[in-house]
Amino acid sequence: MEFPKHHSDIGIDPINEKNKILTGKDFFVIWSSLGVGLLVISAGSFIYTSNILGALFVIILGSVVGSILLGLAGKIGSDHSIPSIVSMRPSFGIYGSYLLTILNVLQLIGWATFEITILSKAASIFTQGYINFYIWSIIFGIITIIFGVSGPLGIIKQWLNKFAVWIVYGSTIIMLINLIFFSGHHYTNLISTNNNNFDFFNSLDLVIVMPLSWLPLVADYNRFSQNSKNAFLGTFIGFSITNTLFYLIGVLLGINDVFKILFAIQTFFYGFILLILIVDEIDNVFADIFSSAMSFKNIFNKINYKYLVIIFTAVSCILSNIIPINQYESFLLIIGALFTPIFAIVLIDYYIIKRGKISIDLFYDKCAKFKISAFSSFFIGSLTYFIISPISPIHVQSLNIGSTIPSMTVSIISFLSIEYILKKVKLKKIATKRKR
Repeated sequence: MEFPKHHSDIGIDPINEKNKILTGKDFFVIWSSLGVGLLVISAGSFIYTSNILGALFVIILGSVVGSILLGLAGKIGSDHSIPSIVSMRPSFGIYGSYLLTILNVLQLIGWATFEITILSKAASIFTQGYINFYIWSIIFGIITIIFGVSGPLGIIKQWLNKFAVWIVYGSTIIMLINLIFFSGHHYTNLISTNNNNFDFFNSLDLVIVMPLSWLPLVADYNRFSQNSKNAFLGTFIGFSITNTLFYLIGVLLGINDVFKILFAIQTFFYGFILLILIVDEIDNVFADIFSSAMSFKNIFNKINYKYLVIIFTAVSCILSNIIPINQYESFLLIIGALFTPIFAIVLIDYYIIKRGKISIDLFYDKCAKFKISAFSSFFIGSLTYFIISPISPIHVQSLNIGSTIPSMTVSIISFLSIEYILKKVKLKKIATKRKR
């Protein structure tokens, strides 16, 4: 489905009723699809694995918690028909959201670069090197541009809903059956021991951070919903399922290196499954690029998003040929350190302080310029995450409760405390003026 001509540019203003056409099933489909990824399998190899039931518990718990947060962030978009970056404005202010725009565009281009690299490598393996990595990166760049300029509605309705996601579920089941019943016979030389010593809570962080990594773009798609409640449920259920399944595949396969995962799938899971995953992975690149354009339009809304899609895709393709993929788990934890406190503040502000009752003007004309309370809390929460995470240079992990829970708790307490103090100061000033 295409936008009418007068809506050919999708911007940051609320979309009209005509384009609010996505159902709960549509969101189940899109977030099931976006929960799939070869990089998720890699992350799964770092999960705490004293026994498979323990690992499964960590995966399910992390997927549920992360997907609830994802659904709640998306609900702000579906409540007001606004993109993700605009949903942050009441908490951080308009100028504050500009700083978040820069952070978000950088991380989304980073994700797109990862995805194009993996896609190009996988396709090169599938074609046995007859078409090299460089050519494939150009091919996937062109496909991404075509998807991107078409907009999300056509991709969801015509591509994911009717085709892509269902064959992915089928291939996932095949991989799990092979791993569960035949892993002891076939994968001895490929399976690597987890030497990263990720304990229970750090493993939980690693699972939660995957849905958290989608928080800065979830509303870019959920804003097109017919009904906020159905959008929340579809998002929560869809992402929970595939995130759980692919982390479990990662635990069972036990391979950290993404490229070794590609060879394992090609060799032992039949080549057509690798092809299916390549086909599905394209929508992840589309989502990253489209949302980077939506974020950038928060500052420069007059630029047509189609031009931004072309520019950001080209940048990602170039970077995929320059930057090697390593320390992927560190990249995930850095994203967690940045966006966990941001959305802890956004969600607590919207659902607790404002109780979900906020006029559309507060996202635009009547929005504050800059919220010192939010940015102070963001800094404190992010610093907390960095200090007690496995990537901390000072290795402060004595609490053994991971990084996500402390970071969110510190951010929320700090934000509520500063808001309370500022409110008291404001009331005192008003009272003083009245006495005069």
